[in-house]
Amino acid sequence: MPATRPASRPDASPRSPVEVVDTTGAEMITRRRLLAVAGGAVLVGGTVLAGDAPRRRRVVLPAPSGGDDTAALNTALRAGAGGLVQGRRGARYQVSGPLLVHSGTILVMAGCTVTLTTGSGCNLLTNPAVVGGDRDRNITVIGGIWVRAEGVGGSGIDLHTLLFRRVDHLVLQRLAVRTSGDKYAISLGDVTDATVSQIRFDVRSDGVHIQGPALRTRVATIRGTTGDDTVAITPRDWQSYDDVSGPVVDTVIEDIDVTSAAALVKVLGGSPETAALRTTVRKVAGLAHNNVVWVGDDTAEWRTTGGQVNELVVEQVSAATVPGRHVVYVNGSNVGRLRIRGLTFADPAADGALVRVSPLAAAIFPELTVEGVEATHLGAGPVVRVDPTARVQQLRVDRLAVAASDPGASVLQVAGAVDELTVHRVSAATPGDSYLLELPHWERHATVRRASISDTGAAGRGGGLVSATAATHVLPQVVFSNVRTAGKSWLADLNTRTELRLSRVIIEDTTGGVARVRRSGATVVRGDTLRTAPDSEGVTVGPGGSVTSYVVDLAVDVSRLVRADGSTATNTNAELPCGVGPVVCAGLTWQHLHTGATY
Repeated sequence: MPATRPASRPDASPRSPVEVVDTTGAEMITRRRLLAVAGGAVLVGGTVLAGDAPRRRRVVLPAPSGGDDTAALNTALRAGAGGLVQGRRGARYQVSGPLLVHSGTILVMAGCTVTLTTGSGCNLLTNPAVVGGDRDRNITVIGGIWVRAEGVGGSGIDLHTLLFRRVDHLVLQRLAVRTSGDKYAISLGDVTDATVSQIRFDVRSDGVHIQGPALRTRVATIRGTTGDDTVAITPRDWQSYDDVSGPVVDTVIEDIDVTSAAALVKVLGGSPETAALRTTVRKVAGLAHNNVVWVGDDTAEWRTTGGQVNELVVEQVSAATVPGRHVVYVNGSNVGRLRIRGLTFADPAADGALVRVSPLAAAIFPELTVEGVEATHLGAGPVVRVDPTARVQQLRVDRLAVAASDPGASVLQVAGAVDELTVHRVSAATPGDSYLLELPHWERHATVRRASISDTGAAGRGGGLVSATAATHVLPQVVFSNVRTAGKSWLADLNTRTELRLSRVIIEDTTGGVARVRRSGATVVRGDTLRTAPDSEGVTVGPGGSVTSYVVDLAVDVSRLVRADGSTATNTNAELPCGVGPVVCAGLTWQHLHTGATY
């Protein structure tokens, strides 16, 4: 960043004198009305000559000169500092230097166009504190079309079009920003209580870019197209733009409906000494050509890697993306609590996950909640994917509905580690060899230490609810409560040492049953209130595998079960001496509970 920055540049064209009048507010008023309300007071150079208490001044910008308007506009902005500055409707200004908006100023540019000309090498609109001095406050800019022409150029933060630094209470509203190159359309840094709303972009880089420190920032109602991320939080930015840095706290980003060449919203933590805390992202639509919402690190620079992202809420997202990308992509190495809710998705061509947790290096995520997801058609990718480098301590999935999917698509795929998984109120129609929860066979060390699945239904031909088919997978316990499957072959397909706890489970398929246990699997089934389809197998056990049942409702050929004292099941093999019906194992003997016959 240059040590000094010119507030304006000379303009050889003759200028009209600045028109300064008095007003009681930001509305347009006539001189006649002004005299009436002011009791005869008039302003000359901003000085009250007669009348009662001073009132807010209003400065009307001069008419465009047809040449360089920089000096004349900055003169008017200085004259109107602390008051209302109003552009002339229909005016088309050209500038070659930054326009400075001073503290206390309301700049109204509705119907005006301001173009930063080729070769200017600077910002178009900024505030005095950018170049030093005290902080600015209470700056409002309303309306106008702000254009960065092709080939403006510059370096560092001069490449941004609208640049605001060290401002308290900033409002940017109803602006249209157009750029033909260079960097961020609107760059905020070291701001408090900033609001950017009702903005339309046609820009080649980021739309709204927030650097730290920033407190209580709101970005809302953004439309148009962006050549990079539409809204980005980077508490610390890349080296070329790293003029300010610090925590970004209490940010709300909402009502985004844009076509973006990158992400629609990016929330980074910055470097290890910075953070993005208490961020809400809601109501995001449009199309992203990268991930819709990107959370965590930008590893292209150390300044944007390793910072903390915590207490992030992402909700009401309906935006689409392109093949190979995701709706919410979490790659951070220092991400805390993350809550995602209200996703809607309908793209059968998509092959990415709706939510993917994929840090580049091993990382621990304390809490991830995904709820309120509606997928009318899920493509090849799952709803939630946890990659091998991720360990999620608590993963909660609630109110998830998948109306249709590609054959073989899993709803939840854990290739990394989850300490505690809670799945509640899920409805999924997934055809083919698909599962509600899959530990993929290609990742040897996939782990879910404890899983609970409740109030859930799954339908489709083939597959099942849970799959852990590698002998090296870790899945010690799965609890099923009020679960129903229709057309799914198996409640669980396992090659692991796993305890299944069942309560109010209904399996409506004649080709399978509770568990398929492979050669390295050892499954123990406990619980009550199990109902399986007539003539179903109950369990199938591969060579070397084993099943022990403590569920009397498990209808199975008990010769397939381990004989363990107190184990129980309902025998379906009429050829066994104990006969068909409920049996219990005492020692190494199966005994019919009603007839006493043994096997």
